[in-house]
Amino acid sequence: MTGETQTIEELAARALRPYEERPDAEGVARLVDDLITVGHALHTRVAGIPVSRHTQRADAALAEWSYFVAAGPLSGSDHAAWNHARGLGRIARVLVAELAAYTSTR
Repeated sequence: MTGETQTIEELAARALRPYEERPDAEGVARLVDDLITVGHALHTRVAGIPVSRHTQRADAALAEWSYFVAAGPLSGSDHAAWNHARGLGRIARVLVAELAAYTSTR
């Protein structure tokens, strides 16, 4: 696992904690920022996989990532921000898995 994927996995794990263990509003905002920062590089790497080797899952995750980043939380509430972080974490895990699958078959 590269340093980049290890970092995104750690961030995703923090985002996917049970609701009762979520950070405060400031912590959630930092988590979202960190997920987006590290996730952009991951998104670029997965998008760089030759189109002929893309899976439907990879294409869906790429599109979802772009949507989630552009849309942001659906409201200004703490709950919406936490759900946004969780969505980014789930999508990031799919991107990591797709990159790993591609790398292992080259």
